[in-house]
Amino acid sequence: MAQFPSSLIIVGGGIVGLTVAVAAQARGHAVTVIARDATGDTASGIAAGMIAPALEALNDPESPESFGRLRAAQQAWFDLFESWPEAIRGTLRAAQQACSRYVWPQSDNTSDHVTPRLKAMGVDYEALIDEDLDAVAADCNGVRVAGEMLLEAGGFLAALAQAVPVRMGNAVAVTATSVTCESGEVLSADAVVVAGGFASRGLAAAVPSLHALSAIKGHILAAPGQGGFGVIRSPVGYLADYGASARFGATMEFGIEDVTVDPAVVAALKARAHEILPGLDLSQATPRAGIRAAAPDSWPMIGRDASSGVYVATAMRRNGYIFAPLAARMILDMLAGQTPPELVLYDPNRF
Repeated sequence: MAQFPSSLIIVGGGIVGLTVAVAAQARGHAVTVIARDATGDTASGIAAGMIAPALEALNDPESPESFGRLRAAQQAWFDLFESWPEAIRGTLRAAQQACSRYVWPQSDNTSDHVTPRLKAMGVDYEALIDEDLDAVAADCNGVRVAGEMLLEAGGFLAALAQAVPVRMGNAVAVTATSVTCESGEVLSADAVVVAGGFASRGLAAAVPSLHALSAIKGHILAAPGQGGFGVIRSPVGYLADYGASARFGATMEFGIEDVTVDPAVVAALKARAHEILPGLDLSQATPRAGIRAAAPDSWPMIGRDASSGVYVATAMRRNGYIFAPLAARMILDMLAGQTPPELVLYDPNRF
């Protein structure tokens, strides 16, 4: 039997909104997703699809604490495993087979903090041997890190979107039980979840906690695949290789809200790629740009807005693929009248 509220409208058709919707539907709720953009045009669709808690936390001054948060969020994919359609389960299993490597030039001091921090985080890793470094600049060292995952964003989002009802439209106003679309249509449900990334800020007049959101623009290069499956990450960027296609990225441009591709930024990104992967052919690469949503403390906002009663799941920064299932579990717990233990960390009303 469905728990109350039994009908949900989720505003946002990226990784977070779709994951919340699929999990809620599996729990017995009737769901409708309102998507402003096609999945491939969302920030999630442009992204590399990495689920990399260790390498995300590596350069954080509080690495062990950050890693703990990120790894717990990653685990939510498997805590909710029975909620996902079989195609999604298969993709998640395959994602665990990705090879995740971190490399750096021998000439800098990166090695002074990489292995100590990985040890402090309790991450399993091993030094790369010469044959693992064939594609990388000649003067590099590196490690292979266990427990990371890689999803091809386009296919994964499409599979999620096929599992739930999605309506194209732009939400211009929300209440705890309704969504008004730009067309003038008003949709009603027992609860509303805003999970639209940085676009969620456009609803801040009705949902005050969303005023805290800021933008981080990112450029990324869509390139031909290199025939492998995994990630080569470095201090200057990463190559996510899905075999048939690949991504190199990505910039972090704080406070910039447009999605215009900047040729100068693209040129700089290509130069960064060749620092670490001199043989990488980016002549046919297609540049894309998207906007990430961030909170003042760089951690997600997940919970119920205190003023409006609208549920919020946003501010995932560049870790939407890590935090999406945790957001789903937390929202579902709250709909069932429970207080998720993570709420103290991610309450959207904390600012």
